Amino acid sequence: MTPSDNHNDPEDDPRNSQAAREGRLMIKFLIEHTAYGCVGALVFGCLVLFFDIGGIYSLAMASRDAPVYIFLLFFGLFITFGGISLGMGIMGLGSFSDDDRYRDERTRHRNDDEY
Repeated sequence: MTPSDNHNDPEDDPRNSQAAREGRLMIKFLIEHTAYGCVGALVFGCLVLFFDIGGIYSLAMASRDAPVYIFLLFFGLFITFGGISLGMGIMGLGSFSDDDRYRDERTRHRNDDEY
């Protein structure tokens, strides 16, 4: 067995590559921002039920299927608030283009005689 046959080098591991590290950072970013939205949805939903806004809590508790209605309320809030938080986080990533040295495809390939 030669030293080149040794595959225990951590730098050769595909799970430790630059792409894998960037992928893990992206997933962490997405989960983190979705969790922020879910916390906001939980707070908002609890306040809506506590203050009985629109009589939602009274209507739900008057029904025999109250847990289903409460679950559907929070499910919708989690989807909405999580999506908004995730969208805000993703759109906030565009700040790199504010750098004066950044040149996008339009400025690089435009015809000078058009202007």
